[in-house]
Amino acid sequence: MKRFTFLPTELVYSFLLLWIYALWNCSLGPKVLTSIFLILIFYICRRTSIPLRDTAKLDGEIFLSPVHGIVESIRRDATTWDEVAVTHEIRISIGPFSEKGLYLPTSGEVSFLKANRGKKIPRNSESQDFYLPASELSHTDFILRSKNQTKSLMRFIDCTYGHRPSIWLKSGDCGRGAACFGFYPFGGTLIIYLPQNSDILVFEKERVVPGQTVIAAFKDVK
Repeated sequence: MKRFTFLPTELVYSFLLLWIYALWNCSLGPKVLTSIFLILIFYICRRTSIPLRDTAKLDGEIFLSPVHGIVESIRRDATTWDEVAVTHEIRISIGPFSEKGLYLPTSGEVSFLKANRGKKIPRNSESQDFYLPASELSHTDFILRSKNQTKSLMRFIDCTYGHRPSIWLKSGDCGRGAACFGFYPFGGTLIIYLPQNSDILVFEKERVVPGQTVIAAFKDVK
Protein backbone atom coordinates (compact mmCIF):
# COMPACT_ATOMS: atom_id res chain seq x y z
CA MET A 1 0.00 0.00 0.00
CA LYS A 2 2.94 2.36 0.58
CA ARG A 3 3.40 2.51 -3.20
CA PHE A 4 -0.03 4.12 -3.62
CA THR A 5 -0.77 6.14 -0.46
CA PHE A 6 0.91 7.79 2.51
CA LEU A 7 -1.75 6.42 4.86
CA PRO A 8 -0.67 3.65 7.28
CA THR A 9 -1.41 0.19 5.91
CA GLU A 10 -3.65 -0.67 8.88
CA LEU A 11 -5.75 2.44 8.25
CA VAL A 12 -6.10 1.62 4.55
CA TYR A 13 -7.41 -1.86 5.29
CA SER A 14 -9.76 -0.46 7.93
CA PHE A 15 -11.22 1.97 5.39
CA LEU A 16 -11.64 -0.83 2.85
CA LEU A 17 -13.46 -2.98 5.40
CA LEU A 18 -15.70 -0.02 6.26
CA TRP A 19 -16.51 0.45 2.57
CA ILE A 20 -17.33 -3.28 2.09
CA TYR A 21 -19.53 -3.21 5.20
CA ALA A 22 -21.40 -0.15 3.88
CA LEU A 23 -21.95 -1.77 0.48
CA TRP A 24 -23.44 -4.90 2.00
CA ASN A 25 -25.43 -3.52 4.92
CA CYS A 26 -26.41 0.09 4.28
CA SER A 27 -28.98 1.86 2.14
CA LEU A 28 -28.07 3.82 -0.98
CA GLY A 29 -27.44 7.14 0.82
CA PRO A 30 -24.81 5.87 3.29
CA LYS A 31 -23.19 3.84 0.50
CA VAL A 32 -22.72 6.93 -1.64
CA LEU A 33 -21.48 9.10 1.26
CA THR A 34 -19.02 6.42 2.41
CA SER A 35 -17.70 5.97 -1.13
CA ILE A 36 -17.25 9.72 -1.65
CA PHE A 37 -15.50 10.08 1.71
CA LEU A 38 -13.05 7.24 1.01
CA ILE A 39 -12.32 8.42 -2.54
CA LEU A 40 -11.55 11.91 -1.22
CA ILE A 41 -9.26 10.60 1.55
CA PHE A 42 -7.34 8.32 -0.81
CA TYR A 43 -7.03 11.10 -3.40
CA ILE A 44 -5.68 13.62 -0.88
CA CYS A 45 -3.17 11.12 0.53
CA ARG A 46 -2.23 9.58 -2.82
CA ARG A 47 1.37 8.84 -3.65
CA THR A 48 2.38 9.23 -7.28
CA SER A 49 5.58 8.50 -9.11
CA ILE A 50 7.67 11.58 -9.91
CA PRO A 51 9.89 12.18 -12.95
CA LEU A 52 13.44 11.85 -11.62
CA ARG A 53 16.27 14.02 -12.86
CA ASP A 54 19.61 12.21 -12.78
CA THR A 55 21.48 14.07 -10.02
CA ALA A 56 24.39 11.65 -9.57
CA LYS A 57 26.88 14.12 -11.10
CA LEU A 58 25.12 17.26 -9.90
CA ASP A 59 24.46 16.55 -6.21
CA GLY A 60 25.39 19.59 -4.18
CA GLU A 61 25.31 21.87 -7.24
CA ILE A 62 21.58 22.11 -7.92
CA PHE A 63 18.55 22.39 -5.65
CA LEU A 64 15.46 20.56 -6.93
CA SER A 65 11.92 21.30 -5.85
CA PRO A 66 11.05 19.25 -2.75
CA VAL A 67 7.27 19.52 -3.29
CA HIS A 68 4.44 19.83 -5.80
CA GLY A 69 3.27 23.43 -5.62
CA ILE A 70 3.23 26.96 -7.03
CA VAL A 71 5.91 29.60 -6.46
CA GLU A 72 4.11 32.48 -4.75
CA SER A 73 7.01 34.87 -4.17
CA ILE A 74 10.77 35.23 -4.52
CA ARG A 75 12.84 37.54 -2.33
CA ARG A 76 16.53 38.02 -3.02
CA ASP A 77 18.99 39.14 -0.36
CA ALA A 78 16.58 38.57 2.52
CA THR A 79 17.71 38.45 6.16
CA THR A 80 15.16 36.17 7.82
CA TRP A 81 17.36 33.13 8.59
CA ASP A 82 19.42 33.73 11.71
CA GLU A 83 22.13 31.20 10.86
CA VAL A 84 22.98 32.82 7.51
CA ALA A 85 23.20 36.60 7.30
CA VAL A 86 21.85 37.01 3.76
CA THR A 87 19.76 34.48 1.83
CA HIS A 88 17.48 34.14 -1.15
CA GLU A 89 13.94 33.11 -0.27
CA ILE A 90 11.35 31.19 -2.32
CA ARG A 91 7.80 30.75 -0.99
CA ILE A 92 5.80 27.82 -2.40
CA SER A 93 2.15 27.05 -1.69
CA ILE A 94 1.13 23.38 -1.56
CA GLY A 95 -2.54 23.06 -2.49
CA PRO A 96 -5.05 20.84 -0.67
CA PHE A 97 -5.37 18.53 -3.68
CA SER A 98 -1.72 18.45 -4.76
CA GLU A 99 0.36 15.34 -4.21
CA LYS A 100 1.72 15.71 -0.66
CA GLY A 101 5.05 13.87 -0.88
CA LEU A 102 8.25 15.56 0.34
CA TYR A 103 11.43 14.81 -1.64
CA LEU A 104 15.04 15.71 -0.88
CA PRO A 105 16.16 18.57 -3.15
CA THR A 106 19.77 17.31 -3.21
CA SER A 107 21.88 14.65 -1.58
CA GLY A 108 22.97 15.60 1.89
CA GLU A 109 22.68 15.25 5.65
CA VAL A 110 19.92 16.55 7.90
CA SER A 111 21.72 18.92 10.28
CA PHE A 112 18.65 20.33 12.05
CA LEU A 113 15.01 19.32 12.44
CA LYS A 114 12.59 20.98 14.84
CA ALA A 115 8.83 21.60 15.03
CA ASN A 116 7.33 24.67 16.71
CA ARG A 117 3.75 25.37 17.83
CA GLY A 118 2.16 28.71 17.09
CA LYS A 119 -0.09 30.57 14.68
CA LYS A 120 -1.19 28.76 11.52
CA ILE A 121 -1.23 30.79 8.30
CA PRO A 122 -3.59 30.14 5.34
CA ARG A 123 -1.58 29.42 2.19
CA ASN A 124 -3.26 32.33 0.33
CA SER A 125 -2.51 34.96 3.00
CA GLU A 126 -0.76 38.24 2.32
CA SER A 127 3.02 37.97 2.13
CA GLN A 128 3.68 39.88 5.36
CA ASP A 129 1.73 37.29 7.37
CA PHE A 130 4.49 34.74 6.74
CA TYR A 131 7.22 36.97 8.16
CA LEU A 132 6.19 37.04 11.79
CA PRO A 133 8.93 35.98 14.23
CA ALA A 134 9.53 32.25 13.72
CA SER A 135 8.73 31.57 17.38
CA GLU A 136 5.13 32.77 16.78
CA LEU A 137 4.45 30.52 13.77
CA SER A 138 3.36 26.88 13.69
CA HIS A 139 6.16 25.51 11.54
CA THR A 140 8.79 22.82 11.08
CA ASP A 141 12.39 23.77 10.24
CA PHE A 142 14.42 21.30 8.18
CA ILE A 143 18.07 22.19 7.47
CA LEU A 144 19.90 20.13 4.86
CA ARG A 145 23.68 20.23 4.42
CA SER A 146 24.79 19.08 0.97
CA LYS A 147 27.92 17.09 0.14
CA ASN A 148 29.67 20.41 -0.53
CA GLN A 149 28.67 21.70 2.93
CA THR A 150 26.09 24.10 1.49
CA LYS A 151 23.24 24.64 3.95
CA SER A 152 19.63 25.26 2.97
CA LEU A 153 16.59 25.73 5.19
CA MET A 154 13.11 24.43 4.37
CA ARG A 155 10.47 25.98 6.64
CA PHE A 156 7.07 24.25 6.47
CA ILE A 157 4.40 26.67 7.76
CA ASP A 158 1.18 24.90 8.74
CA CYS A 159 -2.09 25.92 7.10
CA THR A 160 -5.07 26.91 9.25
CA TYR A 161 -6.98 23.72 8.48
CA GLY A 162 -3.92 21.55 7.90
CA HIS A 163 -1.51 19.50 9.93
CA ARG A 164 2.25 19.59 10.46
CA PRO A 165 4.34 17.52 8.01
CA SER A 166 5.27 13.93 8.79
CA ILE A 167 9.04 13.67 8.29
CA TRP A 168 10.73 10.28 8.48
CA LEU A 169 14.33 11.51 8.68
CA LYS A 170 16.07 12.68 11.85
CA SER A 171 19.04 14.93 12.53
CA GLY A 172 22.17 13.18 11.29
CA ASP A 173 20.38 11.07 8.65
CA CYS A 174 21.60 11.20 5.05
CA GLY A 175 19.72 10.73 1.78
CA ARG A 176 19.96 10.88 -2.00
CA GLY A 177 18.44 13.69 -4.02
CA ALA A 178 14.75 13.14 -4.96
CA ALA A 179 14.31 10.48 -2.24
CA CYS A 180 10.94 10.72 -0.48
CA PHE A 181 11.44 11.77 3.15
CA GLY A 182 7.86 12.39 4.31
CA PHE A 183 4.53 13.91 3.39
CA TYR A 184 2.48 17.02 4.21
CA PRO A 185 -1.18 16.17 4.99
CA PHE A 186 -3.57 18.71 3.40
CA GLY A 187 -0.64 20.88 2.31
CA GLY A 188 0.50 24.27 3.53
CA THR A 189 3.31 26.70 2.76
CA LEU A 190 7.00 25.96 2.23
CA ILE A 191 9.58 28.74 2.47
CA ILE A 192 13.02 27.81 1.17
CA TYR A 193 16.08 29.80 2.28
CA LEU A 194 19.14 29.41 0.06
CA PRO A 195 22.65 30.87 0.44
CA GLN A 196 23.58 34.06 -1.36
CA ASN A 197 25.78 32.20 -3.85
CA SER A 198 22.65 30.79 -5.52
CA ASP A 199 21.15 31.49 -8.92
CA ILE A 200 17.35 31.30 -8.63
CA LEU A 201 15.99 29.48 -11.69
CA VAL A 202 12.23 29.67 -11.10
CA PHE A 203 9.78 32.54 -11.42
CA GLU A 204 6.65 33.57 -9.56
CA LYS A 205 3.47 31.57 -10.32
CA GLU A 206 5.51 28.73 -11.82
CA ARG A 207 4.26 25.24 -10.99
CA VAL A 208 7.09 23.12 -9.61
CA VAL A 209 7.50 19.34 -9.56
CA PRO A 210 9.80 17.46 -7.14
CA GLY A 211 12.72 15.65 -8.68
CA GLN A 212 12.36 17.61 -11.93
CA THR A 213 12.11 21.39 -11.45
CA VAL A 214 15.45 23.02 -10.60
CA ILE A 215 14.83 25.73 -8.00
CA ALA A 216 18.39 27.04 -7.90
CA ALA A 217 21.99 26.35 -8.84
CA PHE A 218 24.81 26.96 -6.38
CA LYS A 219 27.72 29.03 -7.68
CA ASP A 220 31.37 28.71 -6.66
CA VAL A 221 30.92 25.07 -5.60
CA LYS A 222 34.22 23.22 -5.42
